[in-house]
Amino acid sequence: MPPPSHPWPERPFSLISTTPYLDYVDLLPARQDAVRVARLMALTHNTIFRAFNAIYQQPESIHPLNAADVNSFIEFTICAIDFLENHHRCEELVFFPMLEAQAGIPGLMGDNVEQHRAFQGPLRALRGYLKLVRLGAFPFDVFEFRDIIDELAPVLERHLHDEIPSILEAGTHMSDEAMSACYKALHDEAEGTADAFKVGPFVMGCQDDTHLVDGRQIAFPELPFSLAPYLVEHVVARRHADVWRFCPSTFHGRPRKTEFLSGKFGATDCGSTVEEDVAGDRTELAVKGGSKKKSGGRIGLVRPWILPSIAVVFLLLVWLRLYLGILFPECSREGL
Repeated sequence: MPPPSHPWPERPFSLISTTPYLDYVDLLPARQDAVRVARLMALTHNTIFRAFNAIYQQPESIHPLNAADVNSFIEFTICAIDFLENHHRCEELVFFPMLEAQAGIPGLMGDNVEQHRAFQGPLRALRGYLKLVRLGAFPFDVFEFRDIIDELAPVLERHLHDEIPSILEAGTHMSDEAMSACYKALHDEAEGTADAFKVGPFVMGCQDDTHLVDGRQIAFPELPFSLAPYLVEHVVARRHADVWRFCPSTFHGRPRKTEFLSGKFGATDCGSTVEEDVAGDRTELAVKGGSKKKSGGRIGLVRPWILPSIAVVFLLLVWLRLYLGILFPECSREGL
């Protein structure tokens, strides 16, 4: 079954669809963890690409005098910049040094660090422009905004594509266990320095489950439990709800058409899908109190309090399990 058509083209950034793993597969250790890490990194980079593509495609429909929409869009753009900068900070602080140490090759990842420097100027210009707009120095100008991203796009896209083979190359010089340890250290550093109320909805809202890497549908991000998207949608995302209107997908990884792509102004629930939005021409949807109602008055598929309640109960159970494991480690070992 072919994937559904997207509500807008993925540009100016091209998503990563393949890794050159076949060039390295005979040189890697048996478990080939470097291939897994390279694919996860590709999906991390695609998260960045999809965010910046959404940022590039939508501002033309934002009225420059609508302060609420402009500020929400600025905040979404800043989330993308922060995510990108923190990702590279963690790479330079933890991931790259560990790869070089495990491979025994100083400077192995040096080209990647140099590429980071190449787009710091456009990123600073973008952040500075948004700051001045927010301070009221001048109104938001979509053409000036896009000019900055046009300057950023070639160098950023080249780096995020080039980094994938460099990870595979590093994997040929170390064990599977070492590669997995390097990636775990990167993941832990990024997770420990991020604002969960921003990064969680941002990452979940910039996925595309229809996009394949190396011909495979790979679960990303790697989640601790299956209800995580519902927890993000109904609990975590509430704090900055207006910002996530600009997400290119639902929190369940389905590409969607946003209000700012279609040129309409007003509130759109980040939980709506492409299919629901297209069907909006045929089925009347009323938005009231943050939840969608069909015109017949029936509330969607589930009542809005059910999923948050399930999430809360689940988290309490997880906490209780951890609490018992800390107080009574012998119980934890026995599987109680």
